[in-house]
Amino acid sequence: AGLVGSLSGLTQGHFPVHAKATYADDLSEADTTRKIAKGRNAAIPVDAKAGRKGVDIFARSGAPVIAVQDGKIIKIGRTRRLGRFIQLRDVYGNTYTYGGLKKLARAYAVPKAQKVSRAQIKRELGLDKKDPVPTRPASAGKQVKASAKPAVAVVKERLFANPDRPNARRAGGEQQLLQRTDLSTLAPLSLPRDQVTIKPLKVGSRVVAGTILGRIGRTSARKAPHVRFEIRPAGRGAPRIDPKPVLDGWKLLESTAIYRAQGRNPFFGPDAKTPSVGQILLMSKEALQRRILANPRVEVYDCGRRDIKAGIIDRRVLASLEFLAASGLKPSVTSLRCGHGYFTKGGNVSHHSSGNAVDIAKINGVPVLGNQGQGSVTDLAVRRLLTLQGTIKPAQIITLMTYQGADNTLSLPDHHDHIHVGFTPLYGTDKKTARQLDAVLKPGQWIKLIDRLAQIDNPTVRTTPSKYAITVPKPKRASHAHKGE
Repeated sequence: AGLVGSLSGLTQGHFPVHAKATYADDLSEADTTRKIAKGRNAAIPVDAKAGRKGVDIFARSGAPVIAVQDGKIIKIGRTRRLGRFIQLRDVYGNTYTYGGLKKLARAYAVPKAQKVSRAQIKRELGLDKKDPVPTRPASAGKQVKASAKPAVAVVKERLFANPDRPNARRAGGEQQLLQRTDLSTLAPLSLPRDQVTIKPLKVGSRVVAGTILGRIGRTSARKAPHVRFEIRPAGRGAPRIDPKPVLDGWKLLESTAIYRAQGRNPFFGPDAKTPSVGQILLMSKEALQRRILANPRVEVYDCGRRDIKAGIIDRRVLASLEFLAASGLKPSVTSLRCGHGYFTKGGNVSHHSSGNAVDIAKINGVPVLGNQGQGSVTDLAVRRLLTLQGTIKPAQIITLMTYQGADNTLSLPDHHDHIHVGFTPLYGTDKKTARQLDAVLKPGQWIKLIDRLAQIDNPTVRTTPSKYAITVPKPKRASHAHKGE
């Protein structure tokens, strides 16, 4: 279980170059989408090379390199070996290095901070009080005449000839730059322009997957434009590993039908209506965002929906909400990042501040307030959450209840009206904590694991039933009543 959890963070990711690209012994587009003749082996081997610690990915000059996962920028600089480089650490603790860059991104787009009170959220979700009983019939379309709006003072907008200068940026030039910037060139935020601001990309910046980190260009007369891509897995002392198997895996996930039956797609279209729990837990963050925002079984307050659209909510939180919905429960979310303070009441940094937690105040329309204890709807939801394992296992499930044998349930008196589900932000602001990431594999074991991938035989994928398969006869109707239902 520990090994699978350690590798899980490397299995889902974006290809680091957002353009047509090639690398040594890469899988071609023809390989990933080719049709296989009946009776031929349909499997595609993912191999490794002993001793390789990085891969050069070649693309056109000016091609953007992007964040492969949500994460935190931990280092920016220039060295003799890497040239101009940038390093990103994801939420699982894996570190990705992009070297040999022609340009580094100077800025990235982030959603503007929005303030919303707990009282506003409760009113929005109907948690403050019950609806009053009407005393007269509805107005049948009559509208109350709106009062005149107060006059608004018109303020002249200041424009700068050189808004990119430091002093001009601080005095409003940053927003002037934003108005003429294509946001898609900075980060994949699906928010209106007036809800987005630009921040300088620097060490400590937290970015979402797909954010542009730099540009490829010719930096040497001997080599075509490229980026040097390296991976260091989670764990203190972990070595750099061959990134090719990971890159091949990401490419295969994007282009093949690895998680679905032939002709069916559980993530999009009609088949997406009833995905299995297993399929939900395998979905990408982007797929989970789309599902939650369109899922009538997951109720989220407006400011929280904005957090989801902005991509600042951890994939583990999204998967947990979809998991509850697929389990027949309807969670009502009252707190993600927006609307929650930076600190908890106990003075600790809240998991909400980094998008790693969710508060649920209702299950199936029943408030958590007054409905805790054995057999309650809250108890049912917590027990379902306790079945999550590996990297998707919550670090904290806080209510008024604790569970024997569960190391992640807490009972706190101020959680009488909601379920708190939190995940540890592994790349947190505390440098000491960041160095103490759980290392399931020792440095030498990582090398052995990646080298072992080169020795695994290409598996044979059968296209016809084996001789041991049992034919299932068509079931007969027990009764002809209700025929056609």
